[in-house]
Amino acid sequence: MQFLVLISRTSPTPDKFPKPAEREAESEAIRRLYLDGVVTQIWLRGDGGACLIADGSDAQSLERTFSALPLVRSGFLQPPTAIALKPYSGFGPRTAP
Repeated sequence: MQFLVLISRTSPTPDKFPKPAEREAESEAIRRLYLDGVVTQIWLRGDGGACLIADGSDAQSLERTFSALPLVRSGFLQPPTAIALKPYSGFGPRTAP
C-alpha cells in the first residue's frame, strides 16, 4: 500500500542546523530505505520539510520506520505522519446518474 509521509522541521527557523555528518547520516538512511523499496519518491517542501511516497503495510509501521531517522531522533525534525493513499476515481468509468 502506498502512503504519503510528511516530515516537518521542529521549528520553521531552527537555531542550529545539523552538522554535515548528521546530514550525511540522514541521506544514507533515506538511500537505504529507497534501495529496500520503502521510499519510492522524496521531495523537499518549500517550507523546509519533506514529503515521501512510501510503500508499507500500515501507517504506524511507516511512522516507526521514519521516526528512526537520525534527524528525527535528534529532534531537528518532527515525528512523521503517514497518510494512506487511495486511487483517484475520477479517471475510472463514469457511472450513470
